Amino acid sequence: MPSLFLILFIGLATRLLLVGNPGFLADIAFWKSWSLAALDHGFVWTTYNSNINYPPGFIYILYLMGKIYSFLGNPHDYNSYWSQNNFGFLFASKSIAIISDVLVTLIIYWFFSHFSRVIPSPPAGGSRNLGHQAASSRSQRLLDPSTPSQSSVARDDKLRLFFSAIFFLNPIVILDSAVWGQVESFGILWTLLAIILIFNRRPLPATIFFTVGILMKLQNIIYIPLYFLFIFRYFDLRTVFKSLAVATATFFMVNLPFVLANEMKQVLYLMTVNSDYFPWMSLNAHNLWWIVSGASGMEVTDRITVFGISNAKTIGLLIFSGIYFLLCLLIYRKPTPRNFLLVLLMAILAFFLFTTESHERYSYPVIILLLFLYPFLERKTNNVQKYFWFVYLLLSLAIFFNIHTGLVINYPQNGIGILTKITTSQLTLLNSYVFILGFILLLPYIFSEMSYWFITIPFLIIVSGITLSNASYFFKRKVSLTAFKPVIEKQDYGTPQINKAVNSIQGWKSWSRLSGNYFYYNKGFGSHANSHLVFDINRKFNKFTTDFGVDTESSTLASVVFKIYGDNTELYTSSKMGRFDFPQHAEINVKGVKHLELTITDAGDGINNDHADWLNPVLYK
Repeated sequence: MPSLFLILFIGLATRLLLVGNPGFLADIAFWKSWSLAALDHGFVWTTYNSNINYPPGFIYILYLMGKIYSFLGNPHDYNSYWSQNNFGFLFASKSIAIISDVLVTLIIYWFFSHFSRVIPSPPAGGSRNLGHQAASSRSQRLLDPSTPSQSSVARDDKLRLFFSAIFFLNPIVILDSAVWGQVESFGILWTLLAIILIFNRRPLPATIFFTVGILMKLQNIIYIPLYFLFIFRYFDLRTVFKSLAVATATFFMVNLPFVLANEMKQVLYLMTVNSDYFPWMSLNAHNLWWIVSGASGMEVTDRITVFGISNAKTIGLLIFSGIYFLLCLLIYRKPTPRNFLLVLLMAILAFFLFTTESHERYSYPVIILLLFLYPFLERKTNNVQKYFWFVYLLLSLAIFFNIHTGLVINYPQNGIGILTKITTSQLTLLNSYVFILGFILLLPYIFSEMSYWFITIPFLIIVSGITLSNASYFFKRKVSLTAFKPVIEKQDYGTPQINKAVNSIQGWKSWSRLSGNYFYYNKGFGSHANSHLVFDINRKFNKFTTDFGVDTESSTLASVVFKIYGDNTELYTSSKMGRFDFPQHAEINVKGVKHLELTITDAGDGINNDHADWLNPVLYK
């Protein structure tokens, strides 16, 4: 134990020395703004009157940041509070992650001290609910080579100290919490607590922590299917239903301020707002899309067409879905603790590597989950252990460099000087390949549990998904423009609505069909002057046809002009149209056009009531 205290002392002293670093200035500024709002006006008010895009549970943490700072300074002293070098707030905000670092370290120490008791035999309820044969089968799985003997890790005091030090003194962990000011360790903390409770046959308390974790750090949401599938296979169906009930109750308890205010729609908003918040190839994550974008992930939209009519975001989600299905199959066939840790690890790494809009910090849980996976390899040969540490070191270097690059590309003065100077776009591309190599090197851990033939399943899912999403393009040779997402969308009122009139933005009670002078259409874009929509059709089509007109929901004051451009060249301009004009029709040659642009102007008399629609827009090969 004294050795553990020494590790904690060294780690905390290092963090205290670095807390004064202004870190990622934008994130710290958001913490200040949101925490002050929560402190002064409450949780619900904060969601309506700030630009917060974190899940609702995190507002508790923002409130706590503000409370801590109120003991150190006056949050209403403008000059002091908003100073970039406000040590009091840097300490208050970073202390959340630093405390989480300590707690994760203690969990690691405890896990390796009690390993034989953490990996139990199957719960007795399994035989009662699934039959003796199923219980016997599950027992055999737990006694397979992937489960170590009781004499391995739990008896090795040096090993638990070693792993505690690997995490707590890890440059990645220190960089994220004490320098950057982010909360990755706080997010993974809840998942770790859930994992250990499940391994100790306490699935209901585990589900409480798991649900809270999702409401604190939204990236945890990708674990949901794997989590409940493991509960089903490791316990039984009855336990799944109980866990779902506990998750539901926990969800409403955490969101109680919104329940009491009858504002649960704000919870839904906060849980979904990030789905397209930053529509870029990569948010500085060194992954597949960083390579595709040529190290310009923050400058290239993920709505560009990359295959058929599928954009980068769709392709990324299909790749991730294929891998995720393989992980679900593994945990269904062999629901061992070892495999549960493995699928969580591979899921977050696949999410980081293959989906667009991924942040550089999303790979952070890998360095922790890999440590928890290690004792399951303890009975293996020295070569296998060396292989593990090679992969761990490789991914650790890649993760550290990626997170550091994400910091210094925005605030070069706040990083490590020498590393900042040698950071180039070429080196970031190389790091992306290192990440992919690390993912490939982890695959043998999956295929030691299942045949290599199963690797065909992700490919089949990806190919099937691409084929289905491109069916109209491949087979019908015509595609509705609504199948594309605009790479650019600007509108002076509201936002473009797909297959609905523009006033549908007000909620489901205001949904209405597209129509022009009572001629109704099923497909198209409900818009409003002045608007500008740009679609990447990638030179794949020869003709574009569309109807257009002022929407029936508009008033008699409406007047607009429709224009169509191809790669900045005007291809069509309509006459001035009003409320009672019938929809007009246009057929345009778009051969060789990459960017199709649809523009609606106010006809020079203002935008009042200028609700206008593109009706049944179709592209032909």
